[in-house]
Amino acid sequence: MFRLACLFLVSACLALAASAGTKRALIVGVGDYDNLPDLQKTLGDADGYSDVFGDDLGFEVTHLSDPGTIDFLEALDGFLRSIEPGDEVAFIFSGHGWSDGADNFLALKDAPLESSEFALRHRTVSLSNAVLAEIRARKPAMLLAIVDACRDNPFDTGTRSVTRGMVRQEIVPGTLVVYAAGTRQKALDRLGPDDDSPYSVFTRSLLPHLKNPSVPLLHAIDETRDEVAALASSIEHEQRPAVYSDVSLSFCFAETCETKTTVDQETQDWIYISSAGYVQMDVCKKYSQHLDKYPDGKFAAVARRNLSNPPCAMPREVLKQAVWYADLEGHTDEVLGLDYSPSGRFLASASADNTARLWVVGMGPNLFGQSTVFEGHTGPVTSVNFSPDEEYIVTSSEDDTARIWRATGGEAVKVLRGHTGDVTYADFSPEGERVVTASKDGSVRVWEVATGEEAFVMTGHSGAVRSVHYSPLGNRIITASDDGTVRLWNASDGTLVTTIESRSEPAAYAESDATADRILVASADGTARIWRSDGDPVILEGHEGPLHSAVFGKDDGLVVTTAEADAARIWDAKTGEMLAKLQDLGAVGTSWAAFSPDATKVAVGMKGATLQLWELTFGLENPEEMAEAPTEPTP
Repeated sequence: MFRLACLFLVSACLALAASAGTKRALIVGVGDYDNLPDLQKTLGDADGYSDVFGDDLGFEVTHLSDPGTIDFLEALDGFLRSIEPGDEVAFIFSGHGWSDGADNFLALKDAPLESSEFALRHRTVSLSNAVLAEIRARKPAMLLAIVDACRDNPFDTGTRSVTRGMVRQEIVPGTLVVYAAGTRQKALDRLGPDDDSPYSVFTRSLLPHLKNPSVPLLHAIDETRDEVAALASSIEHEQRPAVYSDVSLSFCFAETCETKTTVDQETQDWIYISSAGYVQMDVCKKYSQHLDKYPDGKFAAVARRNLSNPPCAMPREVLKQAVWYADLEGHTDEVLGLDYSPSGRFLASASADNTARLWVVGMGPNLFGQSTVFEGHTGPVTSVNFSPDEEYIVTSSEDDTARIWRATGGEAVKVLRGHTGDVTYADFSPEGERVVTASKDGSVRVWEVATGEEAFVMTGHSGAVRSVHYSPLGNRIITASDDGTVRLWNASDGTLVTTIESRSEPAAYAESDATADRILVASADGTARIWRSDGDPVILEGHEGPLHSAVFGKDDGLVVTTAEADAARIWDAKTGEMLAKLQDLGAVGTSWAAFSPDATKVAVGMKGATLQLWELTFGLENPEEMAEAPTEPTP
């Protein structure tokens, strides 16, 4: 009953001023797969969209049914060639898909069932890079993408990352994103064995609302959400499409939009926090803020109900124990930087022995601990980080360079030269197209990954810059410096946005949480601080020496810190309570630490050349109360 092709993504990118260009749509449906499980409703969904976009909305439609990868790419190439600047463009796909945790991929008719994740990336089609970016490059006045792909993993790869389903597309101004189901919900393909509709539950609800081009799009989507929830409830199933939007409430596909209904401010705020705000803040915080503003409003009861049910009102998982389980041997000098790959399969380490290493840590016992050595730097390697797609790593070094390497090994593919002092840190942008570097020369530099050329330089710190990171949305850059300041910069042009803190002690490291709502700072005064925009910082204190690093983990609920002459420590990020110490009895001090993506492991660089892996075990804070709590969140 649950459809395999269940993730429904609508992304509308609208220019500030639409032109009278041609309307063009490429609509693809894949249901009869050579190797993957067949899908029942995808071809019907594609037929329905072709009818509506062609007959009702006036698009020139190119319709593909069950194309192979080459056939699709050739059709896409022809479609791209037809686009003129100012056209209104739609891309619609219904079929299998998968995610590596950083990008979404479309599976065509000949997609393989068994493949490594690396090979699968090249035998399926990247939604962001091969499709949407190529369309945007043609400068359409409007781009609407509807992608109905698979939330369950149809592939046999032996990896974890492809089991997480499709990831959210980046939201930019003028963007509307709609999922067919909310978090932890499954989208229905049909309502039962006797349901003979040619469309999925979401598509049959959406299509009638799209037929009238003068209806504001957000109004049509909101009506669809209510209908889907009601249909799902009729068979005791929870499904309510999730909306992420930065599109005007009045936008429609016609030259003149219907304005009969006036939307009051509370409703506008509710639509906003249910869309763009959902991405930018904690799911429970948004309901609390709405209640603060409208305690007796029309949505107050819904907000209170959501706050009183999981995931908002459920016992927290707490750390029960931390146990050493492995040493990774190979470096001959101190480990200065660590980073887990997004899938958790690999761990990268940077060392004072002038090398970086990539370790296999999540692909089974036969491969565990195998490493690839990256040689070429002529000074200690000070940091290492993965690209979002795991295909590259970037390193920084005291030889005044940063280098980009293929994760499979070999010589550096790009050497980034320009700093006049030790390069202390290097990080990829969230989309992987740029690298930012920090240096003891006091500057921060942004580089183009494709060419290795410098994009611009950021100056303003009066001391060595110890760390630099992109924010999760990619619009800000965070720096920490020996001058005692932590600063936030505009990532597009390098202008200073604000100073997070300014102290007399050097700031060793700073990073943002996943929502860009908090900034974590490691300081030479032996403390770490978690800054929020709406209050005093949470202070993590107890170390006996200057801190080297402080890193978020466990959905940003934990922090691990390392210090000059002390054990690594794990902290509760909410309360500041110290939960565990991680220390080798033969080592004094820790240099760096990193959580695995699922926060069940911590890698710690001990003083000397020891790299240790620790396993974390969690349990419910109040298991007796949890036994009586509802197991499903209220939509």
